[in-house]
Amino acid sequence: MFERFYPHRTAKNVFELDEKFYTSNNIKGVIFDIDNTLVTHDTKTPPKEISDYFKFLENLGIKIAIASNNHRERVETFSKDLGYTYISRAWKPFKKNLKRIKKEFNLPENEICLVGDQIFTDIYGGLRMKFYTVLVTAVGENETKFVAFKRIFEKAVMDEYAKFHNKKFF
Repeated sequence: MFERFYPHRTAKNVFELDEKFYTSNNIKGVIFDIDNTLVTHDTKTPPKEISDYFKFLENLGIKIAIASNNHRERVETFSKDLGYTYISRAWKPFKKNLKRIKKEFNLPENEICLVGDQIFTDIYGGLRMKFYTVLVTAVGENETKFVAFKRIFEKAVMDEYAKFHNKKFF
């Protein structure tokens, strides 16, 4: 029933996505959401472990971009010193801004991965683009009322996902 929202993979956090993950799935470009994917929504700048993780990806030859539905100031403050492409107000799950990143990556869809914490924006947007998708557990618990409301419906999708895959989510 909810198959169009099922991620290709789930992970507790981005750090579970290691070299084996990227090479075995032929991933050459990755698009990250920020809030509750990489950091809590109130973390202004990337902590050292995120910067180190991005350097690890660079050393693997993987291209990196950030796509967030959050406002320009938030995304720019977080992303500007990292040196990667970033898009604020990405309007995920709509394709327009994800297509911009795909074009900049100059990679086919099946070599791009989108990593995020929300099914109806990150995962569905990535699936619509035919990207490999990874749903991570939300980093923080303090969310906007709208996101908290959406989580109710996400739980229903992930309960069905667990039945479909005959396993528990995370």
